[in-house]
Amino acid sequence: MTPLYFGSPQRRLFGVYSPASVSARRPRAMLLCPPWGQEYLRSHRSMHQLALRLNAAGFHVLRFDYHGTGDSAGDMEDAELPGWQSDIDAAIDELIDMTGAQRIGIAGLRLGATLAAGAAARRRRQVDTAVLWDPVVSGARFVDELIALDAAENGHAAPLPRPQGRPGWQVLGFALSPVLREQIAAADLLPLLPALPARALVITSATGGANTLLREQIAARGEGGPAFEHIDSQPAWLEHRSSGAGAVPVALLERIVGWCAA
Repeated sequence: MTPLYFGSPQRRLFGVYSPASVSARRPRAMLLCPPWGQEYLRSHRSMHQLALRLNAAGFHVLRFDYHGTGDSAGDMEDAELPGWQSDIDAAIDELIDMTGAQRIGIAGLRLGATLAAGAAARRRRQVDTAVLWDPVVSGARFVDELIALDAAENGHAAPLPRPQGRPGWQVLGFALSPVLREQIAAADLLPLLPALPARALVITSATGGANTLLREQIAARGEGGPAFEHIDSQPAWLEHRSSGAGAVPVALLERIVGWCAA
């Protein structure tokens, strides 16, 4: 594994590149787009394991942090979804330059899956495969769930508390600016489905709610839409009480890798 910084001087992004464990006639590469906030922390092991399994299947992999998150430059208070979309564009270009792959795949988890869908639709000349893992279908619903979870875990009533002397809110320990909250609340995965690459998979571990709607919408599109699969497992993005992190859903990870490698 090789840690690196890439992107423009104004948006230095931290990434981890891991090469394929086996050589292939044509390089195959996957970009992994992480979730945001506590879901990023809780799913970190799973994203790492997904990268290792993709390496073993012959894929070069790049994981990275959005501007203002993780080890990338910038402040969380300045984060915006359009900027994160540009970060994904920079990561696509970096991965292609590093590996020589003509086209790559992209996979994302939760909000990262929704952002990955936008990138896959926007960059179809460079992205021929998309995997959306437990994507955020409705940004408004996602924000409401975060607020409710923060209230339950920290013992306060909604709305979210505002940090003293700073704009925005703290949600599960992460800064949420008014701009970012508005942009996330406006996010909608469903209009992006028709624009995904021909080879696209939506895979879920959670049942009910938005995922039921998502499955119905995909089924209504017939053969022209992405594939949909459900593997019942502990969500990687929810806290496992005994460890303080998310579970590693091995069967789901293996299915993603198998589908990508087929």
